Amino acid sequence: MTTIKSQQIWVDQQNLAATKVVNLDINTNDLQQDEVLFETDSFGFSANNITYAALGFKMGYWGFFPAKYNNDSSDTGFGIVPVWGFATVKASRHSDIEVGEKVFGYLPMASHWVIKAGKVASHGFSDIHEQRKSISPVYDQYLRCAADPGYDKNREAWQLNFRPLYMTSFVLDDYVAEKADNKILLLSSASSKTALGTAQLLKDQKHSRKATYRVVGLTSTNNVDTVSNSGCYDAVYSYDELAKLSNDVGVEENVWLLDFAANGTLINNLAKQLGDSLREVTLIGATDWQAQEKPNPKLLNAEIFFAPARVKLRQGEWGHEAFLAKYATAWQRFAAKVSDQFIEQTHCGSEAITRLYQETLNGTAQSKALNVVTFN
Repeated sequence: MTTIKSQQIWVDQQNLAATKVVNLDINTNDLQQDEVLFETDSFGFSANNITYAALGFKMGYWGFFPAKYNNDSSDTGFGIVPVWGFATVKASRHSDIEVGEKVFGYLPMASHWVIKAGKVASHGFSDIHEQRKSISPVYDQYLRCAADPGYDKNREAWQLNFRPLYMTSFVLDDYVAEKADNKILLLSSASSKTALGTAQLLKDQKHSRKATYRVVGLTSTNNVDTVSNSGCYDAVYSYDELAKLSNDVGVEENVWLLDFAANGTLINNLAKQLGDSLREVTLIGATDWQAQEKPNPKLLNAEIFFAPARVKLRQGEWGHEAFLAKYATAWQRFAAKVSDQFIEQTHCGSEAITRLYQETLNGTAQSKALNVVTFN
């Protein structure tokens, strides 16, 4: 009998500040046909993961990794926050997946996890486990690092922290570009990793698209210089400069708000300042998850952008390998452009992981950090 000691970090779904570390035993002899045991190598962590927790019920993020004890009884009210990371196959009962394989994908905050492998291909495979309540097949895919054109052993910290977010940037840029011409594209929470990636793609491809849109960032006062220095925006304003923004925009302009903050008060203030110039609102993220007022999509006549749907569309049209190749090219350009804007930080052990989670939750975590998180 081979017993693996596993650690999991559980979060109270009603009180996100309440966490507990749970120790479980996993017997590899109990693996069923096609089940695979992952050992987490490392994962990234940022405000994006807090969004998963904050929107856990609304968007279904709590359904991926149910919090269960060894006897399979769930602990009512607790869940496991999803993260993106690297894992190594520790044990396998699937004939096409070998022990020692390294993959990248959606993982729980846990040192080990059992999936049921399906849809196995040269580039990767999916988790089709009955207990996994997924909201999109995109989240269920695990990429084989050996066959992934976007994988770079020397830049794992960047992949952990930016790749899942940049995937949203990649498909959002693709979507926006279809109808962006002659518009001012206004990105809130402009310092967030997803907004930076979107802005970089939109701005850098403007010339090749022969487009006339402008990419404008909105951020907090203390982030204005950093965001401006990134070179990803045509102009940057602080949240205290909405009147100046309104004067600069002009009444005849067509403004499209790409909202990454989910702060209803901010959007209402923008609507007052910009008036009829604010023509479209697209809701993408929730970096300001503690905002007292949330945006009302119906009142704003706003659309909600769901990145996995766009990924699935383009993978179907371009083919999976072509999609990954295009993404890898774009990703490498972005990483080179902003590489001096971030620093790597390591966090090892459940105590350090919990501390990073709490700091990110309350907004005191280092925003320029590329967090590399490990259990040991």
